[in-house]
Amino acid sequence: MYSDSLDGLRILLKNTFPQVERIYVSSMPGEFARPSFFLDLVAASEEDLCRDYYLAAMTWQIVYFAPRSNAGYAETFNQVEVAGRLKKTLMDSMVILGPSGVMYHIENLEGGPRESEVYITVRITAEVVRHSKQHEIAEELHHEMRGV
Repeated sequence: MYSDSLDGLRILLKNTFPQVERIYVSSMPGEFARPSFFLDLVAASEEDLCRDYYLAAMTWQIVYFAPRSNAGYAETFNQVEVAGRLKKTLMDSMVILGPSGVMYHIENLEGGPRESEVYITVRITAEVVRHSKQHEIAEELHHEMRGV
């Protein structure tokens, strides 16, 4: 579920920003490429809905590192453009589709450009089916009746 939602976010970023070649996950190297994205799972929970279903909720933080100008500052117009396009893409669909086919519904979206990066926090939820044990089906049943 976590990796499926992560892969869904990565696909969305790759399709929306094909020119950004790097998407880092969980940790950043000391030297990293710009422009790039960083994805981090900041919260996760599960809530029972009934015997067969539960609600999975995850909060992901998407950080965008804009290219730097010759003077060494993050390119402000690039930050604003990426923040706007990313928020519009998320708000227009209100779902993130995982490779498994699970639809993660966007519950909350906040953030934008801040200092030299773009920070967008997205909370997603999905109803997940619990897999119950499968029992073998008896093909034949032999029953012996005894006198009462």
